[in-house]
Amino acid sequence: MYHFSSISLKELESINYKASFPSNQYKWISDWYSVFEKVENNTIGFQKKPLIIAAYEGEELVAIIPLIKLIRKYCKCIKLEFVGFLGQQWSCIGHDLIIMKELDSDFIDELLRWIKKKINYHFIFFKYVPKTSILNQKFKMYRYSGAPVIPIADFDSYEDFSLNVYAKKFRKKLSRTIRKIERDGFNLKLSYEEINEANFKIIKEIAKSKEIDGKNYVYGDKNKENFHLKLYDNFPSHVLFAKFNETPVAYVANIECDDVRIAVDCAFDRDYRSYGVGVQCMDCNIRNSFKIGKKKFSFGVGLDAYKFQFTDRAAPFYMCFDYRYRLKSLLALPYLYYKVVKTNHQVSKQFKEIQEYV
Repeated sequence: MYHFSSISLKELESINYKASFPSNQYKWISDWYSVFEKVENNTIGFQKKPLIIAAYEGEELVAIIPLIKLIRKYCKCIKLEFVGFLGQQWSCIGHDLIIMKELDSDFIDELLRWIKKKINYHFIFFKYVPKTSILNQKFKMYRYSGAPVIPIADFDSYEDFSLNVYAKKFRKKLSRTIRKIERDGFNLKLSYEEINEANFKIIKEIAKSKEIDGKNYVYGDKNKENFHLKLYDNFPSHVLFAKFNETPVAYVANIECDDVRIAVDCAFDRDYRSYGVGVQCMDCNIRNSFKIGKKKFSFGVGLDAYKFQFTDRAAPFYMCFDYRYRLKSLLALPYLYYKVVKTNHQVSKQFKEIQEYV
């Protein structure tokens, strides 16, 4: 028999625990809420309130469930109350219950009963959940996304990896663009730098060139920029610049966590597109990860096509949901369920071409 209580973000800070994902760590959760608390839109949500649940077996703390309650609007006037993981709304690298001791099969049922008793809501949505989550015992899981990865420890060397994973056509592209760079009189130089005010301006300038391709860039939104700056401050981080004759033309911004390098942002100057500077920069970043003995390299969440030039594997992420028998819930259920099934179908189709990494 378990019992539960709500705790504050401040109380969470004082608990020593090991998180499965960076986005489950206190500093990530706290930074996310400090930046997005006052942001009100249908993606991030309205009227957000953190709901950190501590689970006990007797007097022993056995799990922490970092949730948030928020409101979303449908048809401009219908307000629905949602409960989900704090931070799953934007920029996460996986979410799950923080488990500190093996839990019984009844745990999820008891947790849901407590939530239903203590919290008013229409829907619970848990997103970016790993395949191994205890939530699998209770919920039907739907595919939601994935995080392309390179399990560095599974290969003898970078050469072993590139020969077995990179397509022959891609290896030729890397060689061909290097020759073009040299032929056109450029000296390709790589520079690992701590992220600071000066080089962050360069990062933003290069990232802004994504707009040429009709893409958004993360630093075009002040709140998202502030969140990334907090990540760079609170996690070991650096930027790899690829430079042509000392001029930065591409970058990859990395954070480090539990011997894993995570590429949280990257871009290249579109004026140098024909030189393949983006793939050259990322390839050098991967090569360096092998050199310094990282356990794993992650491209972050999202099954973007460009990532699969570099890897054939991705960690799958799932979502699950529950709802209360309230009028608004029942009215919204067909539409929300349609979106769940549609996403599940799309991601399942993508994973037919991808090797699952669990």
